[in-house]
Amino acid sequence: MIRRGRYAAATVAGRVAAASSRVARKGGGTAIGGLVAQIICPGYVPRGLGQLSRLVLVSGTNGKTTTTALIVAALRASGTSVWTNHTGSNLERGLAAELMRRGTWHGGLPAACHTTGVFEVDERAFAALLPRVTPAVVVLLDIFRDQLDRYGDLDTTARAWRHVVANLPDQTIVVANADDPLVVSVAQAHSGRMIWFGTDGVGNAVSPDPWADVRNCPQCGERLIYDTLTFAHLGRYRCPTGDLVRPEPDVGILSANVFGVDRLEVALRSGEWTGGAALATPGLYSAYNCAAAIAVTGVLGIGPADALKAIAHSGPSFGRAEVIHTPEHELVILLTKNPSSANQVLDLLSAEPQALDTLILLNDGIADGEDVSWIWDVEFERLRAKRLTVGGIRAHDLSLRIKYSGVQPIDGDAVVELGISRPLDRAMERADGRLAVIATYTAMLALRDECVRRGWVDPFWDGGE
Repeated sequence: MIRRGRYAAATVAGRVAAASSRVARKGGGTAIGGLVAQIICPGYVPRGLGQLSRLVLVSGTNGKTTTTALIVAALRASGTSVWTNHTGSNLERGLAAELMRRGTWHGGLPAACHTTGVFEVDERAFAALLPRVTPAVVVLLDIFRDQLDRYGDLDTTARAWRHVVANLPDQTIVVANADDPLVVSVAQAHSGRMIWFGTDGVGNAVSPDPWADVRNCPQCGERLIYDTLTFAHLGRYRCPTGDLVRPEPDVGILSANVFGVDRLEVALRSGEWTGGAALATPGLYSAYNCAAAIAVTGVLGIGPADALKAIAHSGPSFGRAEVIHTPEHELVILLTKNPSSANQVLDLLSAEPQALDTLILLNDGIADGEDVSWIWDVEFERLRAKRLTVGGIRAHDLSLRIKYSGVQPIDGDAVVELGISRPLDRAMERADGRLAVIATYTAMLALRDECVRRGWVDPFWDGGE
């Protein structure tokens, strides 16, 4: 049992630390405040989450921030009070920071009992947090290779998830991606209700991409047979021994038409209902995020038509196809973090009617993964760029990879500059108007900080309800 005085002290100290961070221009306080609160009160997050009327936890390698934002948009459109970590700070300290922001100086959370919490959670933090809370819904999006120096291989993540999912109470509902064989092997450990989302006939490949992370059945090790494949290892598959059978989705993606970086037209079904919409979040992966959000909001009492309407009116999250307007340019920021996300972004750019001016930023911060060898599994051979600028801390590594791809920009040679501000300036000097910026996580944050400093955009931590 955590004493209220200790919880209150953690709230006060955390809020002071967060405010100090913002005043010192060291960030939004979305991590340091929560970290201070946790040091003072290690059970801060479970205690706070336990006071919510309903709790939804969203985890996966790709799509956490967008899926969480789509769920929140649909819930708020229905009049539901929602708390969420809208900044994308998804370690336990990030959740602590959000609870701390909502709390009173006396340590109370007076509105929590009338509020639904929807939080994205880092893959490793998810496995550590789940045994200490009782969520109404758990969302399992996907498992891709990511930050190998931190997470280890995919099987390590899958084993950790499988253990905690197997111990969930029966009343928790698990919403999971039927197209990911690793996720299915994890989700089937749950003894309670399952809801699946996935594709219905989308995709035309029948063998995984050369860089795909999963080729064999997670249960028996036999090579999986694919009937259709969307990207990486996602699709309609079956194990020849019958040890793993792809579940039929409860929420299915009927079609997904990608129109470059601007929009995605998607058609979905849920039960007898079918509907479609144009989404501001582009890319085939956004169709999965949308389907997951429809599945979750259906569990929470919102019909698919109303949910899809709200989702269609919501814009992209910061750094995820976010558009930043400068006096002379339009920056389209596209986050990448691993081969699967990077290759999907390259597909987005190839769907543009004309090649775009492109800036690619590669960092190797802890949040990116300090091992950048994954760039050699990015198919830069598919890159179409009118003019190309390469930057970030590891700009020279990225330049070497692009050189080996044999790709040349349409206009001139690629420009290579270390850092963020200088490559941004060089790219804008040469760009006609729209500039696509492909950036890893810390590079994206640094780029946004630079845009804030120049007065082009508000800090990402502003705007949360």
